[in-house]
Amino acid sequence: MVQITLKGNVPLDPRQRVLAIEAAVEALCRSAGEDPADAVMTLLTAAAHICLKQTGKGLDEITPTMAECLGAALMAADGFFTLRDANA
Repeated sequence: MVQITLKGNVPLDPRQRVLAIEAAVEALCRSAGEDPADAVMTLLTAAAHICLKQTGKGLDEITPTMAECLGAALMAADGFFTLRDANA
């Protein structure tokens, strides 16, 4: 099992924490020989797993919550960063 050690100060700014998590997951994917884009699925799977563990609820019960969380995450990302329209 991989153990991740944090060095330095954990950023107080949520935007900086997002960037740190993003960099860590991309590095993890690269180390596994996977495309860094795999980080998206890795993070979504981790989020679902955390929700299942923390709530003790079944998949059918957490699915609406996870859908709402994804929407909130997209809004937060749009607020933190400039998101490009995929159709542009």
